[in-house]
Amino acid sequence: MRDSDKAVVQQDEANLATAIINLSYTRVTAPFDGVVTAHLDAVGTLGGQSGPTRPATIISLNPIYVQFNVAEQDVLKIRAMLQAKGLTLAKLGTVPVDIGLANETGYPRQGVLDYVAPEIDSAIGTLMARARFANPKHTLLSGFFVRVRVPEGKLDKALLIPNTAWASNQQGTYVLVRGAGNRVEQRRVKLSQREGNLRIVSKGLAPDDKVIVSGIERAIPGQVVAPKMTTIADTTH
Repeated sequence: MRDSDKAVVQQDEANLATAIINLSYTRVTAPFDGVVTAHLDAVGTLGGQSGPTRPATIISLNPIYVQFNVAEQDVLKIRAMLQAKGLTLAKLGTVPVDIGLANETGYPRQGVLDYVAPEIDSAIGTLMARARFANPKHTLLSGFFVRVRVPEGKLDKALLIPNTAWASNQQGTYVLVRGAGNRVEQRRVKLSQREGNLRIVSKGLAPDDKVIVSGIERAIPGQVVAPKMTTIADTTH
């Protein structure tokens, strides 16, 4: 009789354990803090009948993540910058990333690199990366399009021109400069990263070259112009 009662107790304990497990399935815990979107299932709905059930979507807003692709040549520059600073992939959180919204000038928001894919997408020659940004006031929303800038290293000196002062054709990128006798000359250049409304010229210009920055649609190589000196406002911050 005692053994029979003991078996009943053990069976009841097993049933209780099963009931506790089943009860735990009724509570869904979010894997991270965020904002819950519209509920996709009503309370009391039996889930998992015809497939996985998704009761709602949770969006992380603080921090918020920006995903972007980096061209292969830029990846090489960034890796060289990391090596120069003695940084490893384990210390990506120290690499700054700047972004700007469509209605903002420049790149006023600062974050840090959070993840870099381990391989280049050979189909398009880019590397997927992700940056993390503090967003306590939720001014950045999931789905926004932003401009992204990843610094390739600090430049002590650089030649910059307005982003509207260059053009390109089948032969490549060029600017128009004032040559001898105030004649317009076409100069082939190589451009680097953008800084606000300016663009870094990495090759093709000398510090004393006079670049035509306005009226370039009327400046024809070989023609004489009457230039007026102007100062370019600093828009890199």
